[in-house]
Amino acid sequence: MLARVFVKYNPYRLQTLIKINGREIESDSSLQKYVSGKRLQEWIGRFPLELRNELNTMDFNVEFYGMELDWDDFEFSFRQAQEANVVRNLSLNFIQGQSKENVVEEITEIFNDLREGPVEDFRDPKLLKDFNRVHDAFFPVNVVATMSSGKSTLINALLERKLMPAKNEACTATITCITDNDKDSFTAEVFNQSGELLESVNDLTYEVMERLNGNAEVHRINAEGDIPFIDARTTALQLVDTPGPNNSQNQAHKNATYSAINNDSNNLILYVLNGTQLSTNDDASLLDYVAEQISKGGKQIRDRFMFVINKMDSFNPEEENIAGVIDQAKKYLAAHGIHDPQIFPCSAFTALNLYTVLRDVDINNLTRAEERKLSSSARDTLPMIDKFIEYESMHLEQYSVLAPSTKRELEYRLSEAQNNSDTKMQAFIHCGLYSIEAAITAYVKKYAQTKKIKDLVESFYEVLESSQVLVKAKTMVATNEDAAKATAARAEAVKAKIRDGQEAQSFKARIAAFNPMSRIESKAEQLKGESDRKTTMIFRHYGSTITSRAEAKRLIAQFAENSSNAIAQMSAELESVINHEVVETGEKMLLEYQEKLTRFDEDSAGEELEFDTVDLIRGALKNMQETVVAWCSDEFAAEAVDDLGEVIYETRTWHEKVGQKAEEVIIGSHEEKIGTRKVKTGSHREKAGTRKVKNPKKKWWSFWRDSYIDEDVYVTVDDYKEEDVYKTVLDYQTVMRDVFEEKSERIEKFSMATSKIQDALVTKFRMNIDDGIDSALKYAKKQIKDMKTQFTIMFDELDKLIAQKYSELEDCAKDQERKQQELEHNRKILAWIEDCRDRIGGILEI
Repeated sequence: MLARVFVKYNPYRLQTLIKINGREIESDSSLQKYVSGKRLQEWIGRFPLELRNELNTMDFNVEFYGMELDWDDFEFSFRQAQEANVVRNLSLNFIQGQSKENVVEEITEIFNDLREGPVEDFRDPKLLKDFNRVHDAFFPVNVVATMSSGKSTLINALLERKLMPAKNEACTATITCITDNDKDSFTAEVFNQSGELLESVNDLTYEVMERLNGNAEVHRINAEGDIPFIDARTTALQLVDTPGPNNSQNQAHKNATYSAINNDSNNLILYVLNGTQLSTNDDASLLDYVAEQISKGGKQIRDRFMFVINKMDSFNPEEENIAGVIDQAKKYLAAHGIHDPQIFPCSAFTALNLYTVLRDVDINNLTRAEERKLSSSARDTLPMIDKFIEYESMHLEQYSVLAPSTKRELEYRLSEAQNNSDTKMQAFIHCGLYSIEAAITAYVKKYAQTKKIKDLVESFYEVLESSQVLVKAKTMVATNEDAAKATAARAEAVKAKIRDGQEAQSFKARIAAFNPMSRIESKAEQLKGESDRKTTMIFRHYGSTITSRAEAKRLIAQFAENSSNAIAQMSAELESVINHEVVETGEKMLLEYQEKLTRFDEDSAGEELEFDTVDLIRGALKNMQETVVAWCSDEFAAEAVDDLGEVIYETRTWHEKVGQKAEEVIIGSHEEKIGTRKVKTGSHREKAGTRKVKNPKKKWWSFWRDSYIDEDVYVTVDDYKEEDVYKTVLDYQTVMRDVFEEKSERIEKFSMATSKIQDALVTKFRMNIDDGIDSALKYAKKQIKDMKTQFTIMFDELDKLIAQKYSELEDCAKDQERKQQELEHNRKILAWIEDCRDRIGGILEI
């Protein structure tokens, strides 16, 4: 049986309407519950299967009404389901919805109108603070890379200017955050490790950045300027030059990297790999953690991770298989558990030079004399441009993972460039950077921008709702005598409950009983065990004694790296656990308070009333929900796990890169024959000769027998066999590492028991872990205690607010003259509120 299915999805409201054969499905149906209140990317993966199970058919005629980027995911999911035989006969149709270009600006305009309107609640400073927090929020794109991957060049290409220094990457202890503000010039504030402002820079240039990166005191640079490929008015993008797995000078940087990758982070990860040198061991632990995070979620989580394969200009398309290079990158990621990754091959060097040294050069009509006058970078880029345009295998956009709508836009831009003989634009598209920018833009539109619009509206919409409830209630008591009496009765009952204080004491006792620490402590112990297991695994490859100083140094260095990675991963996971528990505790307290108000209403008369007590303060409750979110800010998270930030053993300090070397890494061990030895297996009797003995058969009458005869003589001889002798030999794998000038503590003892090294290192590691966890738990406990205290105070304020609003309603019910005044006034306010609601609804519709 063919089922006709209509799906309408609004990403701003997170609303999904489903009709089956022309009829809207029930709100309590399993299918509606599956999609309700969720982003499309959270439910679309299993939606075809859920649809089949609900309707008991595999044949569908599906119509989707929504935005183009959501349609890409919707269509892809159904096509996959058809290939997997989840769906059999399938017809898909798309009705494209449209939204306004300047949604954020219009919402801001409505909010400003509300603040200037007749309802006092909209002038609450807390409401303004919450609105501004959402409005001014930026969306981070964390750029993570191994050494020599060209990360700085990629960031510069995205900025269309040379700003980030590319040399001495391993030496810098600086984190740079670049926030988009659409202004041509760049400014910056520079901070030390303690968060103190070192200097403000009004004109940030490449030369200034070189100076700042060379200053050991500089820990963080917060820069602002134009990120050209995206508009800051809708979503302010922030490019974060994140410390990579092999250039973190301190544990805090490594912790920050793992924290950024964790699923709880609201960001995009741009993981940059060197296409010419994938088989390094430096990023193995981090890629394993990325795979773990991807495995936890659906499409949105997978979309968070973009893998940029840089330096593709280094390959020769005449001698090398470019598609094979991309496949090799996919196999490399698959080896770490990352399957079907979002791959974006590119040449950041080519793109940057197209924007900078070749910006004003007419490369189509360049004479040889003019070419010789160009800079070295410009001259090096010219043959790359030819390579990317002339060789189809070097059209890198064909290997990028792009949504169909984004591909169509790219193809249109490429066609325009070809028709206009725009060589630079053709090269820019073919060198892969256009695909990266387009994918980032699509992600921002699909996730970050729609979330920001939703959060902006929600920041004040509940206040609008509760204001409307109060005004309607005032109108009702002014026109309906029964309602007036019921309101007065409830007002008196609720106010009496508040004055009595008995319910308040009971409520506070229930709040005090909330204790998430046991769950946090349990998870911390589990994380500690996992860290211990991962860190001590290395010792199983070594024998009982180490006789080489180099071998002992190698063991300690590998232990230091393993423990550093384990601490960073545990830090990110513990931070996530604490945040979840704090948010859940806050939500439980809010729910408990709403239940208290429900009990108030149940204990008082009021069947005639069309509102509940909680409806009068929903706006204030919304502000408290925002407080819960703020409690789990980045600042809290950083402080909560700060003590996990020390590496237990420092083996070297990186300086300027001097080259590369092959290095052997232990990957296991095997038994190797070194000779043989004789081993006794038993014994046997062996004839040694004869001797003369009397003949026992000789009698006096047997004269023919000899008196003596020969008798065999035997001796016992031991039996031996040859047995092979083996020794345990460590197996090594050779990897290429960048070499930097190094200073390290010299290990004097080169002959010692492996157990002594293990005991010393593991004991210190466990002590540091325990200290870090204890500090994090103490801070979490303090935060929860402080939140309970603050919420209790805020709940008392809400009680007063409820009493105040009921007093207003009582006045409306008692005073006839005021009734008439309020009636006319409230009609105007209701009309004003309805107008605001209509304006918001119009903005959020597609």
